[in-house]
Amino acid sequence: MTSVRLTVVMPVYNEAAALSAVLGDITTHVLDSVTDCELLVVDDNSTDASTSILADAQSRDPRIRVLSNSANLGHGPSVRRGIDESTSEWILHLDSDGQFDLAEFPRLWELADDHDLVLGIRSERHDPFHRIVLTQATRALASVLSRHRVRDANTPFRLVRRSLFDHLRPAIPADTFAPAIAVVIGAYRSGARVTDVEVTHLARPHGRSTLRVGRLARAAATSALQTIVISSRRFSPFTAQSGSADA
Repeated sequence: MTSVRLTVVMPVYNEAAALSAVLGDITTHVLDSVTDCELLVVDDNSTDASTSILADAQSRDPRIRVLSNSANLGHGPSVRRGIDESTSEWILHLDSDGQFDLAEFPRLWELADDHDLVLGIRSERHDPFHRIVLTQATRALASVLSRHRVRDANTPFRLVRRSLFDHLRPAIPADTFAPAIAVVIGAYRSGARVTDVEVTHLARPHGRSTLRVGRLARAAATSALQTIVISSRRFSPFTAQSGSADA
């Protein structure tokens, strides 16, 4: 593929139970609906059947690329690697747990023409209580640091204009635990055009999150500290020419 309009970046770690269905949904609702589109999967050193499922998908569809981490780097660094390895005008960040209805993707895509960051807001969460509490804390922190009301700073269903990410890249280290939050804060602070749209959040169809309560608490503390450090930097103004987001 010589010209890519949209890259779907998706980190994967031990999601074999849901992965085939998620890949099918991405193919149907994104790859088949947008001209010049690819799926870039970052396998974060999975130990289940995810690796073989991804290898099979890549062999059957040239629009699917798989990168494999030699060690388990974590969600944030895997997302960052996928973005860094892509060259498309737009990036669609998705998680691999099947908790979004991708039939709603056009609702985000139709807003891309006039915006630089489009967030799919989980208005009704179907997650364990501790994750919902963490999301509320993240929302409060991001709102303070971005100087805007942020409804869902870490949503893994978002469109990011490539030029915006490139503009923010120097301020976001490659090992950032939650680069998605940093992008939201940087976008607001640099004057980018940010909007959001409510989307359907689904219960996890298989298995459980790999982050348990203890690990999640430690990760949240690390993420909060990193986010505060990132937000202390000066963000220069960002401007971008609107482009057509037609399929």
